[in-house]
Amino acid sequence: MAGAKADPDFIATALKRYDAGYDRERENIDWAYEDLEIRAGNQWPEYAKKARKDRPTLTVNRIPQFVRQVTGDIRMMRPSIKVVPVDNRGDVKTAEKLSGLVRYIENRSDARSVYTDAADSQVVAGIGHFRIETEYAASTTFDQEIRIASVEDGVAVIWDPNAKRPMRDDAMWCHVPVDMSVEAFKEKYPDASVEDFGKVQNRGEWHGSDTVRVSEYWEKRAEKKTLVLLPDGSIEDVTDDENALARNVEGARVEKRDSFAIYRSLITCAHTLEGPDKWPGAYIPVIPVIGEQVKIGRKIIRHGIVRFAAEAQRMYNYAVSAETEVVALQPKAPFIGTEVNFENNPNEWLSANTDNLPYLTYKPDPVNGGAPPQRSQPPVTSQGLSEMIARTAEEMKAVIGIYDAGLGNRSNETSGKAILARQREGDIGSVVYIDNFNLAVQQAGRIIVDLIPHIYDTERMIRILGEDGKMDPLQINHKVQVQVGKDGMATHPATGQKFPAKPGMRPGDTMNVIGYDVTVGAYDVVMSTGPSYSTRREEAKEGMTAFLQAAPDVAPLVMDLVAKAQDWPNADQFAKRLETALPPQIRAMEAEEGDMAPPPPPQPNPAQMAAAAEAQAKGEQSQIDLQKAQIELQMKEIDLLLKKASLLAPQQPQLQQIGGPQPQDQAAPQGTPPGEVEAALRIVGDQLLEQQQINARQEQMLQELAAVIMGQGAQQPAPMPPQAAEPAFQPAEDIPPAL
Repeated sequence: MAGAKADPDFIATALKRYDAGYDRERENIDWAYEDLEIRAGNQWPEYAKKARKDRPTLTVNRIPQFVRQVTGDIRMMRPSIKVVPVDNRGDVKTAEKLSGLVRYIENRSDARSVYTDAADSQVVAGIGHFRIETEYAASTTFDQEIRIASVEDGVAVIWDPNAKRPMRDDAMWCHVPVDMSVEAFKEKYPDASVEDFGKVQNRGEWHGSDTVRVSEYWEKRAEKKTLVLLPDGSIEDVTDDENALARNVEGARVEKRDSFAIYRSLITCAHTLEGPDKWPGAYIPVIPVIGEQVKIGRKIIRHGIVRFAAEAQRMYNYAVSAETEVVALQPKAPFIGTEVNFENNPNEWLSANTDNLPYLTYKPDPVNGGAPPQRSQPPVTSQGLSEMIARTAEEMKAVIGIYDAGLGNRSNETSGKAILARQREGDIGSVVYIDNFNLAVQQAGRIIVDLIPHIYDTERMIRILGEDGKMDPLQINHKVQVQVGKDGMATHPATGQKFPAKPGMRPGDTMNVIGYDVTVGAYDVVMSTGPSYSTRREEAKEGMTAFLQAAPDVAPLVMDLVAKAQDWPNADQFAKRLETALPPQIRAMEAEEGDMAPPPPPQPNPAQMAAAAEAQAKGEQSQIDLQKAQIELQMKEIDLLLKKASLLAPQQPQLQQIGGPQPQDQAAPQGTPPGEVEAALRIVGDQLLEQQQINARQEQMLQELAAVIMGQGAQQPAPMPPQAAEPAFQPAEDIPPAL
């Protein structure tokens, strides 16, 4: 830890801002602390206690039941942070993993207790706070983690009075003060001298004889950011190296923008104990949880449910105390008689109101006709006090807006619908607290998502948490080289994410892709509220059962989902086995979405195979018949050519002798050339060979068909052995001269 520094100008500016914010919130802070005292049971003012002296000052605290009704609804809501992509570099699958990472951060931070502490302060005092911080995952690693943490005093946080937004994300500064003992301060900050506080004037609330105030001071400082607009439309912040992308990417557009950086310091009224250190995120990581607010011009009155119920609670306490005082005096009603009546045993009569005596003796006195002593009329409970107690109890309900049905008490509603309607009225009266609480959790999710690229900025293994509470490992920022596919996309082998090829790349080129890269893309958060996962699971089981009873025909399509919703041992195994019975269309659809393995190829049906084989055999038989007809036609044509050639060959010498030499330009009738005959014979031979192969194939298929019909199953047909195409006829030189 760095030594304490004395920076008068910096500290003076910080204290000036603190004073401005405190003056704006002084009234709300004072009322908030008083509301907390009333919630704790300190409900009698000091002047009232002094005025009553030894008289009863009873406290019947009815405030907590109303507080628990509202905070109980908040506890049952189970707000859920969901991350969604908002630009073209954001990825849906990565957003789902980021949602799981946020749930893991909530789980390791015990965020439920943090949220409920802030909600308790919100409902009682009108405001509460919690925060986001970072820490090392272990003392032996440089990996950091994000944590959700409580603020020790949620009422004392001071914000920039010029901030207008509910979550104060537009504030320029914030103070989170904590009062600690002088001994603890000396031990934790030995370099800070306590004597320095004496040099500071008019800061008595910051230091005293027993305590020292230490404030975590957050501020925004103006700075210039350098943004690069890439050709694909994505935007990169290159403030630290503005030429990194511009010089490597052709067509990149670089602009400077006005922005802010967040700085954190730890100060007293005389020292700078830590910082100023630059915070990696874009938000001050302190989240307010607001109750109800009333704006009167620039003045803001903030309160919870206790503020206006406090007077009715004090009236109730006064009425109960007065009635108790009256009733307590009843056993002390005195006996009335003459002196003669009590002179024989005066001690017994003196202890008659304190001792349980079986009888009392007296001496008759002729003065009163010998009548025995009589007890005087005891004090009677005031009917006005009883009415006051009942009226103040009802006034508390009316002020807060929660009635007997909402508190679980029996009221004049008798039907279930009437009870639910009255409970709903109470929920509507407190919905402002629930809505503001959800805004705070959403802001926490936004701050966490903003921090993730800075904290989880290297390749590492993290843990994510599913909605069902199952924890899984996840490799983030995993860089590999892959080839560009024919569709122009590169697929990450581990995550299945698809990335467009870079400009100029062709199918088969290699490129670097990063799986679940949490450092790029813009993401936002949306809120979903409702019962816990276990409650929703119970409701889902009941709804599924009713649905299947109403539509039993759809059971084979959804039985795997029904099994997953059960709390049986090995319910997941039930679901996996039932998935195998789903229709191929559903399995293919689930496989495209990545939720299920692709369906196996369908098993052959013997009957269908037999029908298909028979149809194929008929088709091939038709082709064989057609080829036979074509071969017969060609054979007839060849036979005609051969006959013509045999008739013309003997006549050739005779024609030459009779006519003598013929002119060269006069073509002599010639027989069919032998080359044409040879070519025709070769065609016929090839077709005959093909016919033999077809006949063999047909015979084999008929054998397979017979095997299927006999129930032996279809075997895959063996490939035909290659056969050398033997020439059906001899070469041309071996043909007889007559041909």
